Parts: sequence; C-alpha cells; structure tokens
Amino acid sequence: MTSLNPARLRYRAVFVSDVHLGSAGCRVDEFQRFLGAVDCDYLYLVGDIIDLWVVMKAGKWQQAHTDVVRQILSLSKLGVKIYYTPGNHDAFLRRLNGSDFGNIRIDHSVTHVCADGKRLEVVHGDLLDKSVKWVPLAWAAAWVYESVTVFNGWVNARRKRAGKEQTDFSTILKKRLKKYIGGKTDFEDRLLSNALSAGFDGVVCGHIHRPGIQVGDDGGLYINTGDWVEHGTAVVERDDGKLELVLWDDLKEVWGTGPDPDVTASKPKRLFRTRRRGERACASSSTRL
Repeated sequence: MTSLNPARLRYRAVFVSDVHLGSAGCRVDEFQRFLGAVDCDYLYLVGDIIDLWVVMKAGKWQQAHTDVVRQILSLSKLGVKIYYTPGNHDAFLRRLNGSDFGNIRIDHSVTHVCADGKRLEVVHGDLLDKSVKWVPLAWAAAWVYESVTVFNGWVNARRKRAGKEQTDFSTILKKRLKKYIGGKTDFEDRLLSNALSAGFDGVVCGHIHRPGIQVGDDGGLYINTGDWVEHGTAVVERDDGKLELVLWDDLKEVWGTGPDPDVTASKPKRLFRTRRRGERACASSSTRL
C-alpha cells in the first residue's frame, strides 16, 4: 500500500501499546500527533490502549481521548489493517476475541509476518505476568499510580508558579516498580520462550513499560513497544522488514509536531540499536531507557 500522504512517515507496520487513554499520565496529545505523522499498512494496538481501571471515574475521559479513538477508526476506513490484542487494563475487550469489525481484528494474540519472512507473535503479555494474577492488588496499584501522577501534576503547577524546576517522581516510581516486576517474574524470558516454543521467531509485547528490542542467545527476538505514559515509543517495521524502536520526542524534532509533518527534507535517525539479551539499551541520542 502506498503512502496515504507523502508528507508523512512511511512504515509497513506500526506497533504501539500502553497508551492508557483516560489516565492522568496518558501523553494523549503526543500520541495523536504520532498517529497523524505515520502511514502504514498494519497498525498493532498491543494492549492497555484504554485504561478502564481508572476511566470509570467521572471526569477522567476527555475529548482528546475520544479523538484518538476516532483517529484509529479513520485509519481503518482508509484501509489500514488494525489488530487489537487487549491487555489487563482493557481486558473487557477480550469478550470480543476472535471478532472482526471491518479492518479491525480483536484477539488475544495475532501473528505478524514481516516482509523478510520473520514470524512474530503479537500479544500484550499480562497473562504471563505472575504479579497481575491478584487482580484486586493490581487494580489498587493502578490507582496508586493515578493518584501519584495527579499529585505530581499539582506539585509541578506550584513549582512552576514559584519559578522552580519541574519534578517527575511519578515516572520514577512507575519505572522502578515495572523494573521490579520484570525482574521478579522473568517476564521477558517467559514471554520469548513461550513464543519460540509455539514456532514463532520472536514476540512483540507491551505491559511492563520497558521499551526495547533484544536478541536472545537462541536468536529469538524479544520486542517491547514501550508506552505512551513515560516514554512515548513505538516499534516500526520498514518495507524491507527491518524493525526499529522509535521515540516520539526525537522523531518530532526531525519531522515536526503538526498533523502533517514535512518529511521531505531529511531521514529519521536510528534511535536504538538491536542488542543481545543482557545488554543495556543504548540510544544514539542522550536518551537512556
């Protein structure tokens, strides 16, 4: 499929997860701009796109969140094939697993075949995370995140009025807990092993908010798309099958921040290198994940 707009970024496939629409931490404006800046044949929504755990409270859902849903539906009408693999925060959609709505497919996991033949399992990953089996505890933790994020915003508003530097203790708390979860539950190893045993070449997931592309000792690919709360990242596949992890904070400097960024003048820089399991993520910019 050719680019719908030659002034946008052209990818064969785009993978995003953990947008958490409805939560205080959702970087909804940036996610809208990202969707408006890309053209693709396949869009994978890898779970926790809507945060049902917090959105039921009055006032949480904003017009901007509705606009994102409309934007996704518009892409499907334009011919983009969309696959939605629900996560623990939008698990209510699992009741629709196996259903097709035009160009939108909802299922627990789906298979993506790259242009170079790699077969990837696409799944949110929460069902292999031991820490979310106690749903009341996980739900309580989500509300702790939400409360801390709201409090962080209130503190920063006061610091801004006082001319002081902004602080981001809510993100630090989230990162540390997600890192703890990943380490204590062997999340990455369990997910990759499960995909390889099912005959895939690798797995694309979300859930723990730790973006990265890693190559296992056995050659299997572990790919985590990251999130749109702390990082603003996505995984993209180019037309030749090459997979890359991209960071919106860097992309917007190259392509612009409007709905139709001008991309004719320059090429995107590579933000992250693929690495072997056990290596620390390394960005070509000053960003460190």
